[in-house]
Amino acid sequence: MEKVKVLIAGAGPAGAVCGLLLRKRGVDCMLVDRAAFPRDKICGGGLTPRSYRLLQRLLPEFAYDYNTVHRLQLMIEGRQVLDFRMGHELRIVRRRDFDARLLDAYRQSGGVFVNEALVGIEETDGGIVVTLKSGRQVACDYLVGADGANSRVRRYLNPNSSHGILCMEQYAPIAVSSTNEVGRQAMDGSQANRPVVGNLSRRYRQGYYYSFPNAAADVQGFGDLATTPERYRQVLGAMGCPDLKALGAYIPQTIDYPLREHIILIGDAGGFPNRLTFEGIYYAFLTAAHAAEAISTGRPFAVVNRQVFANKKKEERAARLFYSNAGLTLLKGLCKCCPGLVVWLFNRASEE
Repeated sequence: MEKVKVLIAGAGPAGAVCGLLLRKRGVDCMLVDRAAFPRDKICGGGLTPRSYRLLQRLLPEFAYDYNTVHRLQLMIEGRQVLDFRMGHELRIVRRRDFDARLLDAYRQSGGVFVNEALVGIEETDGGIVVTLKSGRQVACDYLVGADGANSRVRRYLNPNSSHGILCMEQYAPIAVSSTNEVGRQAMDGSQANRPVVGNLSRRYRQGYYYSFPNAAADVQGFGDLATTPERYRQVLGAMGCPDLKALGAYIPQTIDYPLREHIILIGDAGGFPNRLTFEGIYYAFLTAAHAAEAISTGRPFAVVNRQVFANKKKEERAARLFYSNAGLTLLKGLCKCCPGLVVWLFNRASEE
């Protein structure tokens, strides 16, 4: 039987970054994913300042392509309430290319990648045995689940684990996107000046509509606690968006599994996306770094990642207030009478 110190299920940003950091520490690891890269991944693709600064600290040599955006257009009930220049740029990446480049960096570091699905997990006295679809078996000391919302590793820890909320999006070519009302407002006479657009509504259940401008196509999407394909089309239709092919994915919003010392969940698999904004990439990087630290030092992941677990509880409370009727009324009032305060709060939240 093959033996490896760490087996990481999932080769997205969380898994690839964890693998790269382990390789830097001289830890033997294997990355497994059923998808062939490059592959499409539902995600607005926005890297906030805290995301790309963290990535820079973790992997200073890593280079990637991105589209810079400086403006944010906030809407409530389909009407603009604020349009401002952010304190720091937002970097919009195409996840298909970004994820593939991270995986390439891992492979170039000497990391092993296996393009197969994980189908079985068994704990033994000597460690953990993972079975792949081909029947290939690999024994490991640590199993890291970085395999997204439908994580096989997470289901092993809790078969009844919640998928989270359904988020759906489409890629609208700029020529098409700019013909609808939101697109016309966003263009503002200059493609380079197009903003990120977000719309909040009392009809949404703790979620929002979004549009992220990229070089060739805008990513338009919607997600809330009651998303269905039909509801998604209604929301995008009301925002004046064209009806294009949609992709869907779940965003976990709970940590409903037991914490284990030698089985670690990171990124979306661990339920770490931001409860308020659904931002997942930042916590993918951060929990990947914490997993690598825990494994290389022998400290429990629950200890290394303690602050992140605490942050999830704070975000849950903030989300319930922010998306409530009272919260939207307060936000609308602040945008009208104290726009500078709203801008300051947004910049602070995206940078910390």
